[in-house]
Amino acid sequence: MKNNFLTLIKNKHFFVLLLLILSIPSIYYLFHSGFFQSDDGEWMIIRLSAFYQALRNGEFPVRVLGRLNFGYGYPVANFLYPGFLYLGSAIHVLGFGFVSTIKIILGGSLVLSALFSFFWLRKMFGEKAALIGSLFYLYTPYHLFDVYKRGSVGEVLALAIVPFVLLSIDRMSLFLVSLGVFLLILSHNTMSLFFIPILFMYLFLRKGFVKKVFVFGFLSFSLGVLMSSFFTIPALLELSYTNFSATNISNINVYFSTLNLIGGSSIIVILLSFFIYFWKRKSSLQYKKLFLFFLIISVMSLVLSGRISTSFWGNLPSSLIQFPWRLLSLLILGVAFLSAYIVAFFKNKTFLIVVLLTVLFYSSFKFLKPAEFFDKGDVFYATNEATTTVKDEYMPKWVKIKPIERYSQKIEFLQGQGSIDSLIYNSKKITFAPNVSSEKALVKVGAIYYPGWKAYVSGSEVGLSYRNELGVMEVELPKGKSQVTLIFYETPMRFVADIVSLISLTALLLFSFVKKLNIWD
Repeated sequence: MKNNFLTLIKNKHFFVLLLLILSIPSIYYLFHSGFFQSDDGEWMIIRLSAFYQALRNGEFPVRVLGRLNFGYGYPVANFLYPGFLYLGSAIHVLGFGFVSTIKIILGGSLVLSALFSFFWLRKMFGEKAALIGSLFYLYTPYHLFDVYKRGSVGEVLALAIVPFVLLSIDRMSLFLVSLGVFLLILSHNTMSLFFIPILFMYLFLRKGFVKKVFVFGFLSFSLGVLMSSFFTIPALLELSYTNFSATNISNINVYFSTLNLIGGSSIIVILLSFFIYFWKRKSSLQYKKLFLFFLIISVMSLVLSGRISTSFWGNLPSSLIQFPWRLLSLLILGVAFLSAYIVAFFKNKTFLIVVLLTVLFYSSFKFLKPAEFFDKGDVFYATNEATTTVKDEYMPKWVKIKPIERYSQKIEFLQGQGSIDSLIYNSKKITFAPNVSSEKALVKVGAIYYPGWKAYVSGSEVGLSYRNELGVMEVELPKGKSQVTLIFYETPMRFVADIVSLISLTALLLFSFVKKLNIWD
């Protein structure tokens, strides 16, 4: 029987299977019917349903979610992490409801984060140490807090992509690193700002400061960033159109990390890491630079996310990061590496593994279950018209009075008289056939203007006005019957950004193809 057990352990799939089994508690409550109470989770379901609706209407890339903001439209997809929205739309097409889709993304991200962490750490430290490291990545309290308390789909997805990029760096895969950087940027704006510099530094610490590595790093990271241009360039250049910079989104004093969020398991790993470093600092530690790198990252995460850094945060606009505890995302990565390192370092692994796992699961236990469940049904989310942001911070500046209810009529006469026939509208296109009985007329369209909208009357382009308190579009109409069409296009700047993304994707495919044929070294 002992021989059979040893044979099982030596099986190359054993630790992967064991990791999957040990991952079950992290996703168990995602199988509960309905959804759970969280800070952002329900908003993400609403946003996904509105995004999918806009995508079906022909808006690509999706920028304005026409159903939101009481049907007047809201450009949130132009600014906030659309990665989970595109992924969620693909999952929804397969037949899953919007609630189930969000839970699939959350659960899938948790499991994949553990698997990618395991495969990344295994090459350096072996399977036992990699198993512990991947479990620390999965079960460090803030990771579960992100899921079951915050419902932060974008952050959780980003945390699954980070170890994928690290694994791809170790394999020196140009295609996968570029793809990973691209996906990380789309997954979450702030998380990509945290992790991309760390991933870039990791490349050189892992592979050395040599010409080949510089070329690889420059190409892979540049292509990943450039592929995301369709999102990042408009998000940066059009932010001035909104109230974002003038909006105080959060009070940082409420969002500092606590010992519960950090976890006693993380503290023990960091203390053991200091012990190893100072105990063995005069001898040659394996992966010494990486060890110190991740130790520094972990400590910085603790300091900058804690109340001790209040003065630091006082000099930053709250809209930049919003929540200091977000920096605990770096701790997740740091303690994953350090815990694997510690297990590989000490000879008496069994006792150490038992202690580390006991403390880890004790630290994470209270975060494994949501506080409350409910079942509102997909229809509730698919018809909800909230803006899905904290303080409507992406509302265009020209909107002086925010809508508080849905319009009574999509097209309304402000001046003149007439009738409206054949009205058809969605987030991409609005058409109607007015019959104006007066000399001329001015109609108000129940949609907030955003750059890209153009109006045509009987085939000829006409000017759009939106200098009213609601910031909605207004169109002048001639006497008699006509056909009016309003279409949301890509602006020249957005079009250029789209082309940059397309060219970068083509370049990546060409580089990868040439490298595969060993034409380019």
